[in-house]
Amino acid sequence: HYEQGTPEMSFLFMLDGSGSMWGPRRIAVIESTVILHEVLQSQGIEHAVVEHRAIYDEPLVEHNILIGFNGSSTQKYNLMTFTADEGTREGLSLYWAEDHINTNSTAEHKMIIVISDGFPAHSDGYIDYFPPVSTMDTKNAAEKIIRRGTPIIAVALGDCYDDLSAIYPRVVACDDLTTLTGQLVKIIAEEFAARR
Repeated sequence: HYEQGTPEMSFLFMLDGSGSMWGPRRIAVIESTVILHEVLQSQGIEHAVVEHRAIYDEPLVEHNILIGFNGSSTQKYNLMTFTADEGTREGLSLYWAEDHINTNSTAEHKMIIVISDGFPAHSDGYIDYFPPVSTMDTKNAAEKIIRRGTPIIAVALGDCYDDLSAIYPRVVACDDLTTLTGQLVKIIAEEFAARR
């Protein structure tokens, strides 16, 4: 548990649940979040894992809490159900994430970690949400949330570093999926080190 002098921190992992995440990226995310959950839980560090997606041809955004901030140890099995389908409206999902972490976490310092493989894209059948509109909307949401005190780091899976850099001020490139777990652990370790 927390050593004396270690600041209380909590992490909300927002997983891109869009169709392009299917296959090796989905598997890598499942494996990494299972390991990360075990590590964070053993250290008593508050965390939650949420998949988000926007349903095509419907004005509907889904947020599926796989691991809650006060979840039981058996919730780790929910991570196996992470799926990849539809699109995303990331700006809206970021506002949801900010509210969720502020409502459900008691930690002094909070952080949102976005794991994604590209820019937000969705259409509800009437209004299209694609770049440059989706990029600018998500960038504006991220900037507001960061200004209000919740830092956001994006992890770019595959060759989408430039896409995510147009949205988030802090992006970590993950071209090799086998390094995802290590990169996530490094992000967390650096956040703790920065607050010592």
